[in-house]
Amino acid sequence: MKAGLGSYIGVGIGIINQMYVSTKFLSVEQLALTRLLFENSLLFSAFAHLGTPFIADKFFVRFRDDQEEHNGILPFLLAVPFVGGILFAILYFLCSDLIQEYYSTNSPLLLRYHILVIPLTLFWLYMAVLESYCRNNARIAVPNFIREVFLRLANMLLILIFGLGWISFDLMLYMVIALYGLGVVSLVIYIKHLGKWYWRRPNPNILTRELFKKMLAYGSFTLIGGIGVNLMLFIDRSMLAGERGLVQTGIFIIAAYIAGVIEIPKKAISQISIPLLSNSLTKGDYAHVRMINRKSALNQLIAGGLFFLLIWSSIDEIFYLIPKGETYREGKLVVLFLALVKVFDTGTGLNTEIILYSKFFKFATYFIIASAILGFFLNVWLIPIYGFVGAALATMLTTIIYSLSRLIFVWRKFDVQPFTAGSLKIVLILISLYLLTFLEPKYEFSKWTAMAAIVIRSTIFCLLYAILILKLKLSEEIETVFNNVKRRLL
Repeated sequence: MKAGLGSYIGVGIGIINQMYVSTKFLSVEQLALTRLLFENSLLFSAFAHLGTPFIADKFFVRFRDDQEEHNGILPFLLAVPFVGGILFAILYFLCSDLIQEYYSTNSPLLLRYHILVIPLTLFWLYMAVLESYCRNNARIAVPNFIREVFLRLANMLLILIFGLGWISFDLMLYMVIALYGLGVVSLVIYIKHLGKWYWRRPNPNILTRELFKKMLAYGSFTLIGGIGVNLMLFIDRSMLAGERGLVQTGIFIIAAYIAGVIEIPKKAISQISIPLLSNSLTKGDYAHVRMINRKSALNQLIAGGLFFLLIWSSIDEIFYLIPKGETYREGKLVVLFLALVKVFDTGTGLNTEIILYSKFFKFATYFIIASAILGFFLNVWLIPIYGFVGAALATMLTTIIYSLSRLIFVWRKFDVQPFTAGSLKIVLILISLYLLTFLEPKYEFSKWTAMAAIVIRSTIFCLLYAILILKLKLSEEIETVFNNVKRRLL
């Protein structure tokens, strides 16, 4: 509960930071630069930690024993990414000339700061490892608060201080990097406060050569999947910066962030469904898996569709209210492409989770790797032709193929597919409600009229959407929540 609250607070801070603070106080190039440093460090940390967080999640149970100080697993978990971090730093320095050659023409500003990726990557990888250690000690609220609330809030405050002219852009970047180092230190202090900072040599009776090989093999396999996921998420930004420059990258980043809001409900719904899904797959109860998948897909489509409707119906007002909106408005088509494909993806249900928690779990990694490769070549093809719109098209096509591949695989292997008559009804409702926007009277944009239009339009759509969902009895879960609220109020 506490971890969930921290996540939602973090989402709120992130929206304020990305949509107002960063766009107001950073130039488009500076915004793109800071996001690229952040996102590239996430990508590189997925390689540099050598799969250690995944190793901890799978094998920690074999070492768990507070009396024996968890049999020395903590030093092992800290040593593996240390080796990975050194290898990454060496590799990055060796590739420095190639990096400078790629970005020198269109994004020279990035070259002034690209070396900061190294310390930021090291901080990210140790945050991931220490979070996994906390997670396996049944402590997730504080690490989640540090990542989702503290770091985001402090980051936003640093941008505000820079915007007020109190510090230079260079100093702000260095302080942001130091901030993530402080996040690592905070996790160490927290673990020591819990009395779980066990520093002893790994127990050779448990960490045998055979188990060590299994751990590294598992870590290597999941590592490939982690790299694939991050490539799918961030490769378009990096390639866009190299091919078209930081301005187009900044426009794409903000447009992608707006579209990304659609996925927020999906994450919450999938987290609720995963324990039930895992249990049913273990028992081989595919009828129950089918029921969970269809209900989850339906509710995800309801929530994701509503977010899409609210965003796209007010997209002009949103860009009008965003600082430097006249520039970021150029990414309107990017929002449409990415938002549509995210709604489609949410409507396909829990296919990734079904594969991950079944005997076919390795195929989840295969799909990710194939999609990452496809996305890379689509970006190589489309970005030079269409710029940030090309990046959006590449992401859209990759996501559609990735979603359909998982859907067909689950359908073939488990006879489970997510669509029902209710899915079609929801799509028709969304189309019908959006058509109402063409009946709206024209008005002259100002700060207050734009905000009023968003509030009034969103309120009307939410009410009509809720009434139609309830009248047509499309979701048992939504109907149950409505009846419970109704009973309490009456």
